[in-house]
Amino acid sequence: FSSSTKVIMNKLQLLRSTLLLSTLSAVSSQAVYDDVVPPPVCAKFAPINFLGDAEFVNTDGSFGADTTTGDMSIGQVYSAQLGPNYPNQFPVFANMGANYKSVCVTTFDQIFPNYGAPTCFYEFEMKFCRVNSVIIYPPLDEIKKVSREEVISEEKILYALEKGDRGRKRRTQRDTFATDEAKDVVAKDVGEDLVDAFQIDDKFAKNNEALVAQVCPNLGCWCPAYFDCKKGGFTAHGSGPDPIEITGGTGKLFGAFGQIITPTPFDIGTMSPLTGDLSDSSIDMQIEICYYNTDEIF
Repeated sequence: FSSSTKVIMNKLQLLRSTLLLSTLSAVSSQAVYDDVVPPPVCAKFAPINFLGDAEFVNTDGSFGADTTTGDMSIGQVYSAQLGPNYPNQFPVFANMGANYKSVCVTTFDQIFPNYGAPTCFYEFEMKFCRVNSVIIYPPLDEIKKVSREEVISEEKILYALEKGDRGRKRRTQRDTFATDEAKDVVAKDVGEDLVDAFQIDDKFAKNNEALVAQVCPNLGCWCPAYFDCKKGGFTAHGSGPDPIEITGGTGKLFGAFGQIITPTPFDIGTMSPLTGDLSDSSIDMQIEICYYNTDEIF
């Protein structure tokens, strides 16, 4: 070949290589689409009382005792309060945590006799765990915060509960096989460093023979107290007394939807006559939420 022909061939080869690399790069960077979405998981909580302060914002600078269109009440933190439904709702939920911040906007002039609730926008943070109804639990005062590394994994406990239902005295060859398998179940490296757990002793072993025979026959191990713990955030908006709409979620509450019922009127607590700010205001909220398990999607 002539020198000019060789140059042209080299340029063509370089162009083909560049196009091939560009194509591969585009393919590798594309999003993955999965048209199989698992069904959502839902949880309904008994009413929880939230307490907090709110700052009044006189948007239009109007004077007088009546609030007018556009006036706002901004709550930085409303925290769930200790009570019969918090932080535990046995025998279903335990180790709960919840708080929210809100912005409430007056949508029309509040002049006698025309009064109405503002439209509110909420950002919630929430966590909760589920109680395993199959396990006969020790007293609550035996549950301690223990390093996750010292605790039997949830996966091993659930596997043992599923496989070993005959008890220590009626173990068959299949039970022995299940015991060996349970030792090899790999735990997911997720969750907080400290978990709620209790130490397996003779009394617990007597009440949960099949479980202990598989996961801790020599006793002394730490068993997780709660399971399937979720922690995430979700948004909501609405205007009372109608249900508040849950409109989205993040973290372990991914894709959240549902509603919040307010069974009692909002308690304004103490209102400042000078600023309109609220102190120790409170409200009961019954959260009914559905979400997707991200471990099954991504």
